[in-house]
Amino acid sequence: MGPLDQYRYLTDARHRLLDHIRALTPEQYGQSFPFGLGSVRRTAHHMAGAEWYLIGQLAGGPSGDYPFASQRCPDFASLDRAWREQEPRTVETLAAERDWDRALEFTVTVPSKQVYRVKASSLEVFTQVCFHEVHHRSQVMAMLRQMGVPVETLDFLLLACEVTERV
Repeated sequence: MGPLDQYRYLTDARHRLLDHIRALTPEQYGQSFPFGLGSVRRTAHHMAGAEWYLIGQLAGGPSGDYPFASQRCPDFASLDRAWREQEPRTVETLAAERDWDRALEFTVTVPSKQVYRVKASSLEVFTQVCFHEVHHRSQVMAMLRQMGVPVETLDFLLLACEVTERV
């Protein structure tokens, strides 16, 4: 299993999560929570933006204007559209990577506005993309559960592997 397979799992699980988010009212989408990034909206924006930035590092640096700014994606439909438009570019970047040990160096600004200089291999950067999304996905799932919208079965084995029956 390589990065393209791992990314395919991420997008399959993401689409299932986004289907549940799509059903929220605008008020629920922006509802405040005392954990994570504080709302489904802010967390989803952060997840999409982190992928854009980190995958951009694999391609030599993010290109173009930040596609997930609040003014560009003021509602869920626009965020969903922009994130889905990013997916083929991510696949293209992953498919083009020839040296997963290639050393990269860049800065990362975390939500608390602290800036870090990072030295990592291409594979480590992609691993961060995966773990970062799963981490924040779980926060969104907890927010949705508190709103009475439980999201289940996004497990890797159930989405990416052959499952023949439920016992």
